[in-house]
Amino acid sequence: MNEATTAMRAGVLDRVLRDYRGIAADLPGDAGVRAARARAAARLAELGWPSARDEQWRYTNLRAFERLNTFHPPAAEERDAAAALAALQAQIELPPALPGFERLIFVDGRRTAGTHPMLVAPAEHAAASPVWPAEQRLGLLADMFASDAARLKIRGEAAIEILFVSSARAANAANYPRLELRLEPNSQLRLIERHLGAAAPASLIACNVNIELARNAVLTHYRLQQCSRDSIFADTLSARLEEQARYSVRSIAVGGGSARTSASIELAGRGASAAWQAIAVGRGEQVHDIALKVEHAAPDTRTEELFRGIADERARVAFSGHIRIGASAPGSQARQSLRGLIEGHAEIDLRPRLEILTDDVRASHGATTGRLDEDLLFYLLARGIDRLTARALLKWAFLGDVLREIELPALRAEAERLAAGQLPDVPPLGALS
Repeated sequence: MNEATTAMRAGVLDRVLRDYRGIAADLPGDAGVRAARARAAARLAELGWPSARDEQWRYTNLRAFERLNTFHPPAAEERDAAAALAALQAQIELPPALPGFERLIFVDGRRTAGTHPMLVAPAEHAAASPVWPAEQRLGLLADMFASDAARLKIRGEAAIEILFVSSARAANAANYPRLELRLEPNSQLRLIERHLGAAAPASLIACNVNIELARNAVLTHYRLQQCSRDSIFADTLSARLEEQARYSVRSIAVGGGSARTSASIELAGRGASAAWQAIAVGRGEQVHDIALKVEHAAPDTRTEELFRGIADERARVAFSGHIRIGASAPGSQARQSLRGLIEGHAEIDLRPRLEILTDDVRASHGATTGRLDEDLLFYLLARGIDRLTARALLKWAFLGDVLREIELPALRAEAERLAAGQLPDVPPLGALS
């Protein structure tokens, strides 16, 4: 490692720790919470700041963190929830509420609007933060700095939408959303998790999501990341599934100037299953880097990964999918399908990986990257379709594998609109709605 890289890593880490020490005494929480914050800071100091020389951080835009002025969250405002929500709506147009979903709104990491009987106090339910491994070390930032969390314990059935919004006050500051979720046995939840915000140059959004699914629990998790193009987005997710639990993710990532998702799923109980279906669309000089690891630790577990990425102009999109099937997981099944579409001078890197330690498995993986198929384009042009429409149809077909999995029509239409907004030659045709 050269001296400049070493100095950069040390410089960012020193600033993080200095900012933490400067406000640690003012952050909310009792002695136990303060001790947990201190442990997170010590763990980050032990691991050090990530480096592009680390394989799991090779495609993350780590230099973006050097441009941050501070890692402090914005100071809490003394205003009631109605006033805070009115101020927010003057800055940014919030998406319409979806019928049948209860909405919670967190602004700059603090709850502003919405109540739910399963939104519980920290003393009643505080899912212990995972011991983040090196490839998920940015999760330690929220453990250190976050001042609030959406804590949910679900019994029975529920449909909830959570908006994590960055306001203009977060400009040149940091925002630490947190979601701690537990589904009790036989429970079902449809969850929409949105990240969006007003333009906030050189701002950081560092989000933590910790999920526990008990026996036979079912979670369908829609994730839409549409943050300001000037922001840095760091998303760290950990999920643990017990016997026969099912976790399905539909993820749409279009925002942030630099975005990193570090996700880890443990299939801990027999028959547990996970499906991760994701789209990332980058334009200009955006960077989207997704690293997903799934651990099969029990028999008859299943994983399906479906990723579609489009990179236009000078954007970079990367997806690393690591599925590990341990010796304790005979009868497991795993499938990966990773595809990337390149436009302009962009880059896409897809890294499927299967690590299999037992003979009794069914597994497949595939990764392809390229430009629009000229033969298919010619086929459409030969049938009288103009070039712009033909290119749009091919791109919609490329993204359709994931978009079709969004069962909620209004949300699917919103996802289509977000994707179309990233592709200058693709109108939102609504072909999938």
